[in-house]
Amino acid sequence: MPHKGASTPPEIQERKRANREGLEEMQFFPSVQPPLMPYLASQDEFGNTAARHGSLFPFMPIEPLIQGVKYGLSDHGLRYSLRQTVNYATMTDVMKGDNTLAFYTFDLQAKWAIYDSPASGTAGWISTQIEAKTGLGAAGQTQDARRNLGSFTDPTGIWSSVDGFRIPELAWQQSLRDGELVIVGGMVSQGNYVDANAYAGSGRGQFINSGLIDTMVVPLASYNFGLNVQWQLTDNWYGVLGSSVGNGHAGYPPWTEFSWDNWSLVAEIGYIAPDFLGLGPGIYRIQPFVGQPSGAPAQMGFDLDLQQQLGHNSPFGWFGRFGTGGKEQFRTGQEQFNAGSQIGTGFVMHAPLKHLGLLPRLSNDLFGTGFVWSHLSESAQPIYHNDEYVFETFYTLQLTPLMRFQPDFQVLWNPMHNPDPGPALVAQVQLILSW
Repeated sequence: MPHKGASTPPEIQERKRANREGLEEMQFFPSVQPPLMPYLASQDEFGNTAARHGSLFPFMPIEPLIQGVKYGLSDHGLRYSLRQTVNYATMTDVMKGDNTLAFYTFDLQAKWAIYDSPASGTAGWISTQIEAKTGLGAAGQTQDARRNLGSFTDPTGIWSSVDGFRIPELAWQQSLRDGELVIVGGMVSQGNYVDANAYAGSGRGQFINSGLIDTMVVPLASYNFGLNVQWQLTDNWYGVLGSSVGNGHAGYPPWTEFSWDNWSLVAEIGYIAPDFLGLGPGIYRIQPFVGQPSGAPAQMGFDLDLQQQLGHNSPFGWFGRFGTGGKEQFRTGQEQFNAGSQIGTGFVMHAPLKHLGLLPRLSNDLFGTGFVWSHLSESAQPIYHNDEYVFETFYTLQLTPLMRFQPDFQVLWNPMHNPDPGPALVAQVQLILSW
């Protein structure tokens, strides 16, 4: 399973090339993955392995069944990532609602390879993402941590208060020039292709606060009509251009309340350094954007998204996002808005217990600490504090090859829409099933 936000290792790329030797005729529903450049392969395809090695308990009874289904579907071109979570959060200093919330989430991302033509260097996929959430208890069905605390960032950033199903993406994915150029068109979730930081890009196993999952400056639209163009000419440089239009809402088709007045254009130019200043691999991205929120003038801005390993054989990594934009806020789905300026940065340590010599067999656990500063001068809601601050720390333990357990702790100062400056404390635990 590729790691989003990182370049696919050369050993895996070579294995894929070896599997394709001798393939010349067009294949429908190919069992072998069509070729993609190293960075694009981590964004535009999924593997067919569910189990993760290096867990506390090396066996899970249903593992052979889950893995067998995944192998069987991949033989017909369908590869996917299915993640389910059960979350429980408790908070202090809530402005309204309950101070404890619990919910279940379901996130399926899939790529179904329809054809692969080695002679023409082209291939095509159906790309989709299906999500679902249900509150565990009455409060979890109608409330969320962000609203209850009155904060700008969401301490439980993987979902909102809305129960039910939603489809952020349903599109056609086309590769050209043997995987150097990839075009995704239809209903596109731009966050699946832009701002994919390997150290802080998923609320399921990494940082959970929304300000550390993605930048909240760049309008990464979902549920709208969109086009995404990715080009990686060399192993070290790539570019992405994503466009979206419409007033899409979670759980509704993109033509609902459609308007040309709400649009965005986002670019990302990335440099992939195999060894940056002797520290090891790193990726450095700049993300300029322009767009028009409904009923407002066009806005411009940019963000820097950086990640760097801190030593060739070091378990430590650093990441940072630094962005600023216009005063007007973009709507990017149900209720997600974008900050005027924001900084999100932190450090992670891979396999801390192994490197401390406590549990050598644990090779997939992760520890992280992060900080977010958000500034906003205008909003449809009353602003009591223009500058909001968040500190987060977490530890993710690989319990079994298919299951992870994650405790998380956050401190929020000056929640933007709450007259009480806090600090507000948020403690939560998350059980993650990755199939």
